[in-house]
Amino acid sequence: MKKTVILSTILFSLVFTGCKNVYENYSNSEFSIDYPKKWQPEFERRPTCPFFAANESQMVIINTREMEGISVEDFAKARVVAFSDEIIGFNLINFDMKDGYALIHYSSKDEEIPDSYMETIMKIGKKGDKLFGVDCSFTDKAQKDTVDHIINSFRLK
Repeated sequence: MKKTVILSTILFSLVFTGCKNVYENYSNSEFSIDYPKKWQPEFERRPTCPFFAANESQMVIINTREMEGISVEDFAKARVVAFSDEIIGFNLINFDMKDGYALIHYSSKDEEIPDSYMETIMKIGKKGDKLFGVDCSFTDKAQKDTVDHIINSFRLK
């Protein structure tokens, strides 16, 4: 029994330590976010896209927009309505407000294109009159843990 506990503790420590080294952190004066070390980041791509990182099958994008007089929740609800009009096969999975951020989780599938299923998680926050939206999508359920980590790591300063 004692050996099992010690081996379990060592294994947990190795796995936990290994997971910490999988991500890099990007931080500027407005926000911070983690992204996988193997992804190729771009900083200050254009004024409304201060961060972008990708690999061959996934990407994370941060977009900004000056918006005076609108709450995060109202903006997020308007995005859901727009997505339902703009995205083929849009299906809202979850909408949640947590700690001042809106979380939108949706899927899309074009019935005419095989293997077109994709899920996207978006996190929206506001600093002053500036809205920040983080998008990260996945097509394989195995990628969801990475997406969850990226989305959960995003913080406005």
